[in-house]
Amino acid sequence: MPPTLLINSLVSTIQIGSLYALMALGITLTFSVMKLPNFAHAEYITAGAFAALIVSMQGDVHPLVIMLSAGVVGAIVALVSHQMVFKPLEKQNASFYTLLLASFAVGLIIRYILFMTADQFSLFDKRIAIPLEIVYRSDTLILTNIFMWVVPSSIIIVLLLTLLLNFTPLGREMRALANNYGLAKVIGIAVEQVKNNTWLLVGGLAGISGALWGLNTSVSPLMGWVAILSVFAAAILGGLSSFTGTILGAYVVAFSENTVMQFLNFYFDVDFSFKPAIPFIIIILVLLIRPQGFTNFFTFVRGLQR
Repeated sequence: MPPTLLINSLVSTIQIGSLYALMALGITLTFSVMKLPNFAHAEYITAGAFAALIVSMQGDVHPLVIMLSAGVVGAIVALVSHQMVFKPLEKQNASFYTLLLASFAVGLIIRYILFMTADQFSLFDKRIAIPLEIVYRSDTLILTNIFMWVVPSSIIIVLLLTLLLNFTPLGREMRALANNYGLAKVIGIAVEQVKNNTWLLVGGLAGISGALWGLNTSVSPLMGWVAILSVFAAAILGGLSSFTGTILGAYVVAFSENTVMQFLNFYFDVDFSFKPAIPFIIIILVLLIRPQGFTNFFTFVRGLQR
């Protein structure tokens, strides 16, 4: 494979992998604390992207303001969906499968609201209004300001989330709720408040990732749904419980979709139209070979080294 193709595919892996990590951490957090594989997460991402698009169209708006606006909208949409749908179902002791189907229904409702909004205000397939600038150019590589916003922003947010979960009272309460719901109630943790804060955090992460995803591609009501299978593949690689595993899984999925796909296309003439099949292949292989994904993988490796 020519060096130019290899280098650019690796750059794409880093950029897309950073976005997948940010999106997938929200899914892992929802499943860990709420025990819900929330497919409506795709629409939280899309809602954030549309919020970013609308704010960016108001004039010369700083990218940080655009991302913050997207995070706020994503957080509100997530909290409203919890209060109106998931919380009442939990009070009825709804089964896991009922909650899963409800997440599909919530996602569809939000999606078609976004379709109607985009149609009413002519927002289909527009890009977030941040001028594209080249920050680095060589014979084999071109880096734009979009890359410089997406990758550092994603890394910083992931680090902040890690600090929040490990070194703040909210993070400790969320981990207690994830480990043992009944015990968390017994020791006096305000369970409903922790759940509300978790939904705000998950929606905020999704909204910001939607804004960053919107910098990478055009904004449409289906953009979150198009990405969600890759994002779930990353979360499943993390065992739907390990944040480190989810981050690693995100880059594995991105590497498969970009560098591996480029390799297959160059040497075996495999068409790029087969790229959407890669997340399905990863999900099936993980479920068959190692259902727990990367969970406890690093502990296992350290044990072998001893």
